[in-house]
Amino acid sequence: MDNMIGRVDGKISAQEMIKANTAAEAAHREQIESQNKQYEEEIAVLRQNAKKLEDRLNNIEDVLDDLKNGKIEADRMSKELGSAVKELNESLADRFDKSDEATHDVGVRIYRNVQASVADEQKKQLDEIREDLKKQMESIRSEFTVLVRQLDSMQRANRAKNRGLMPLVVVTLLAVIANLALLILRIVGLV
Repeated sequence: MDNMIGRVDGKISAQEMIKANTAAEAAHREQIESQNKQYEEEIAVLRQNAKKLEDRLNNIEDVLDDLKNGKIEADRMSKELGSAVKELNESLADRFDKSDEATHDVGVRIYRNVQASVADEQKKQLDEIREDLKKQMESIRSEFTVLVRQLDSMQRANRAKNRGLMPLVVVTLLAVIANLALLILRIVGLV
């Protein structure tokens, strides 16, 4: 092997080795520059993708903020709606209470008016009955007076004739008076 190295050494001169090293270094440098360009292009693509991702993240954050604000707004609106519904319920309850009170008051007024009307009507009917009763009493008095006069005249005429008829006439007269009293009591409604 030493022999081979010696031969190769002899054939390859130092200058050729420098050239080969320079060429190898140039090729290596070119390869590194090519890789650097490729890396820079990939970095540029990564930066573009990162920018797009950042924009998407910003958009997502904006959407999330909008959703968060929307949720906050919805919660606020829900609370406002809840309080409005509560106020409406309270208002309706108050109105129902007032309506019940007003209905009760009107009912009481109507009852009192009807009661007063019935009392007035009863008073009118009672006055009519009294008036009618007075007329009937006047009529009965006049008839009774006539009967008493006739009885008196008959009594005078018959005193001499029939002393036994007098008790019968008095009993008849008392029966007529009792019958008349019962009739009056029935008309008044006491019997």
